[in-house]
This record gives sequence, C-alpha cells and structure tokens, in this order.
Amino acid sequence: MSRPIVGITCDYDLEKGTSQLHSGYYEGVLKAGGLPFLIPNMDKESISDVLDNIDGLLLTGGQDVEPAYFGESPHPKLGFVNPIRDELEIYLCKEAIKKDIPILGICRGVQIMNIAMGGTIYQDLDSQWDRGMLLKHSQSAPRWYGTHEVGLVESSILKKLIGTEKFRVNSFHHQAIKEIAPCFRETAQSEDGVIEGIESITNTFAVGVQWHPERMWDTDKRMLGLFMGLVNAAKLYKK
Repeated sequence: MSRPIVGITCDYDLEKGTSQLHSGYYEGVLKAGGLPFLIPNMDKESISDVLDNIDGLLLTGGQDVEPAYFGESPHPKLGFVNPIRDELEIYLCKEAIKKDIPILGICRGVQIMNIAMGGTIYQDLDSQWDRGMLLKHSQSAPRWYGTHEVGLVESSILKKLIGTEKFRVNSFHHQAIKEIAPCFRETAQSEDGVIEGIESITNTFAVGVQWHPERMWDTDKRMLGLFMGLVNAAKLYKK
C-alpha cells in the first residue's frame, strides 16, 4: 500500500516571491510514514486540485494573522501579516474540514484553524491577557528545549498521541486562541491558562497545538506522536 500524501503549507516571502519550510515538518511526516507534499502559494483552482489529491493537511507556523478575519482592527502590537498566505490557508482549512481531510495545525496553524471556523485570537498576549500572571511564551532558549509545562485533557486525542498528561513544550508566539470556534474543544492549557491545544468535536481528526513539535521530535520522541496521529488518520482517509 502506498504512503498517504500529507500536504504541508509553506511560508511565502512576499518580497522575494519564494516559498520556504523548516525541515522538521516534512521530516516528521516522513518519519511517521507519510509522503510530504509541499504547498506553495497558488490560486484557488489549483488548491482545489491539491485537496483532491492529499490525504492529510499540515498547517505550519509563521507570522501573525490578519485580524480582519476575526472581525477586529489591528492592535498596536500586531506584527507583520501576510494577506496572501492568510487567504490561502483559511480557504484550505475550511475546505479540508468540509471534506473531513485529517488536519494538524502547529502554532500559527492552530490559530488559522480556529479563525477559519469562527473563533478569535489574542493579537498580542502580553498586552491583552487579563487573567493573571502570564508566562513567557516567546522563549530565550534553544528551539528544541521545552520551557513551560502544558496539561492535557484526559479524554483528548492529544493525550492519546503524546501519552502523558503533563509535559514541557517549547514556545515561540505572542498570539494565541481567545474564543474557541464552535466546532472545536480545548484539549491543552499552559499553567497560566493560555490555550495550547484544540481538537474537532465533529471531524475524524482535526488537531491543533500552540507549540512546535517539529523542532522537538528529534530530542523528545513523544512529539513524533502528533505526526503519527496525522499520518495514521491520513491512511484511514486514503482507504
């Protein structure tokens, strides 16, 4: 049986006109038994063809998301936004959810999932968080190193994939989920209350995490479980 094809979104450099991707994403898919297909910037007609030929979708990390997509004006601390990438990935996510294509969202990817399905995000955690002391979510440590603890919901897919209730994760974000979209539920939370994971309550496999497992799976094998979960779900979708 041939390996399931997992589409992986690339970052698109507006000035250079280039697409790029950290190797940890596609190496993780390969390690888990999938065949990665890198998705560069393209028109919606081509994206429809891509959706007809992939068995899973990986939404990757990157820059801030345009707040107009969740009904807000730009906050003073909003970083660089890429309208071309935003439009492509939100469309991709909506269509994949409709088709029940398995999805894994990482960092920006989990935020895209939530926004695409009607949720909101904090444009800047440091200035908008009002629920007590906030942890440092943009770490000054090696990218593979876990700097804060995350707790998982016992009955969640994430708990089954990771295999433990609490563990340390890396952290490189200043935005995070605020209001969860109706089709998702919270599955992970950091010690300060920031949402670190969601999953679909209707689809077969639509899981998102706020940390970067593609930077950690080489030193923490539990993180490969996320890629295994996506690829295994893609195998079932392929059938």
